[in-house]
Order: sequence, then structure tokens, then C-alpha cells
Amino acid sequence: MRLLQNNAKKSVVLNFTEQEKEGIKEALKSATERPVTAYFEEKRWSVDGCTVTLYKSGKLVVQGNNCEALAKKLLGKLITKEDIVLGIDEAGRGERTGVFTIAAVLADNNKMRELRDSKKIDPKRFEEKAKIVEENCLANVVVSFSPEFIDIVRKAGLTVNELQKRFILLAPKLFENKAINFKTKVDGAPIGDVENVEFIIHGDDLCATISAASILAKLAREKSPNKRIRKTWKTKSLGATMG
Repeated sequence: MRLLQNNAKKSVVLNFTEQEKEGIKEALKSATERPVTAYFEEKRWSVDGCTVTLYKSGKLVVQGNNCEALAKKLLGKLITKEDIVLGIDEAGRGERTGVFTIAAVLADNNKMRELRDSKKIDPKRFEEKAKIVEENCLANVVVSFSPEFIDIVRKAGLTVNELQKRFILLAPKLFENKAINFKTKVDGAPIGDVENVEFIIHGDDLCATISAASILAKLAREKSPNKRIRKTWKTKSLGATMG
């Protein structure tokens, strides 16, 4: 868990799903309730000298000098067991230039709750968020395909989707072991016939470990010096890019 400075106040930011919000309300039912101050806030409480705000989006902000201890206490009430997930996401699939990156992160989903959809994060903060991933994950891997490699495989009849499918099939085998049971979850619609994998539309905003993979994939793409054009890149009639 990482402390964030916000207007000179210490704060911890955690993220929860729509279903998990009810558990937060239950955990705080004995706390002193305060009036919300904005339309996007759902609930606000005073607890142990801290202000706790639950947003409609599922974001939970704990502010005050005791915020880190209180956030851990709340997580202890809400989380009863590990939720080990292998999250997978990509960056640059339909872009005309630069590398195509895919990342896999193996982690307890509960330890990634400071993360959200990377599209909602300022790119300037990618490295800060990537540190949270590195500090809390069990393992991670990022693969980068150059524009030149993409051109070669496309000419051979393969698509970027098929490259991603190969990665999705390989990644669970890379981390597989008898000591850790994990579920594999991938952002987006299903790609071909892949067993024992859960594909989640908008998964990078619904599963924290997919969010972690999204951040690593985007950071790797941003930092790559290879910005060359993919010569096999095509445009559909409506301007969308092809895989």
C-alpha cells in the first residue's frame, strides 16, 4: 500500500467493484456518517480521526494521519482470503507506429487495489503505478513485438490477435506450479478457442490485476525507442485500424 500526498493531507486510494461496495458499507455501518460534498460521492464517514469517502465509481479514499492503518484495517474486514490472478493486457494493437506489447502479472488481486484502468491514468504517472505492481506482484512478464516483426508475421498470414492468443496460451504455463492456484483473466473479448481463461470486456477497469498488466504494457510501449511505421498497417473504410 502506498501513501499519496493530496493537498498536504495523507491519503490512501483503493478501488473496488460494484459488488464489493456493499461490503464496504457493511464494514463501516457503525462509523459516523457525514454528508457527501459532491454528486459523484456515494458515502462519507468519519473513522478513527480520518475521513473515508466512497465514490460511485468504486474508488475509496481514506484521508488523515492514520489513513494507512485504517485502510489496512478496512481491507482486513473485507478480504478473507487471497485472490491470486494472472492478469493479461496489451497496448498498441491497432496503432500505425511503434511496438505491440503484451504484459502478464501474477498477483493477489487485493494487493493491486490502488490501480485502475490505465486509460484513466495520466501517462506521467505510469512509472509510479508500475512501482506498485513491481513491489506487490508475485511475478510479471512483458513481451514487445517490433513493427518489423509485425510486418513479417502479417505477410506470413498471422494477425496481431493471433500473436496475443499465443501469449495467452503460453503465460499460464510459464507461471504454473503446484504451490499456487490462480485464475487467468484477460482484458477484452474472447480471442479464438482458449480454455480456462476468462475474457472480460473492460477488464482493465474491473480487475485490478488486469489493470496492473495494462500499466506495464503501456509503460513498455511508451518507453520503447522504436516508433517506426508498421508497413502492413491498413485502414478500414471507417478509419479503424486492422490487426
